[in-house]
Amino acid sequence: MSFTKITVRYAKALFDLALEQNMLDRVKDDMALIDTVCHENKALVNMLHNPVVSAEKKQKVLHAIFSGSINKLSLSFLDILSRKRREHYIDGIADAFVKIYLEHKGIATAKVTSAEPLVDTERKTIHGILSKLTDKEIQLAEDIRTDILGGFIIQMDDYQVDQSVATKIKNLKKDFEKNLYVKGF
Repeated sequence: MSFTKITVRYAKALFDLALEQNMLDRVKDDMALIDTVCHENKALVNMLHNPVVSAEKKQKVLHAIFSGSINKLSLSFLDILSRKRREHYIDGIADAFVKIYLEHKGIATAKVTSAEPLVDTERKTIHGILSKLTDKEIQLAEDIRTDILGGFIIQMDDYQVDQSVATKIKNLKKDFEKNLYVKGF
């Protein structure tokens, strides 16, 4: 998700308020839930982005979905967003809030893509190397993709290490297409 100034500002404001009221972990869980619901339910996101649907209807839908699941502060925040006609930013704000929370706690997220599930020793090795490099606690998100054939791809922040078999084959193919053979040598 790309973060705009408005999503980061609202997320930072909610973060500061939750920190001030000693509700940071609870609000983080609420924002993670909202983020998950928005990513899994595209109809909800489309409704929130629809300018034809009134702010009151959007607010009622948000209350119906989240009123029993999130705390009062988070629900009040959703009400404010609806009143200010900022409800289409909810998914971005929730995602930005979780990122700010992880940064505050000194936790970095690394995505590891492999052809098969990682073994515990591989997971511990990757975790240890990344922890030493960043001086942060590492949270691994594993993704299984059989199309990489073997090896792994690690993505963290703006960095990527691609040691997949598919990429190595692709690079070899490029090298062979150059055909460095010169006739008569």
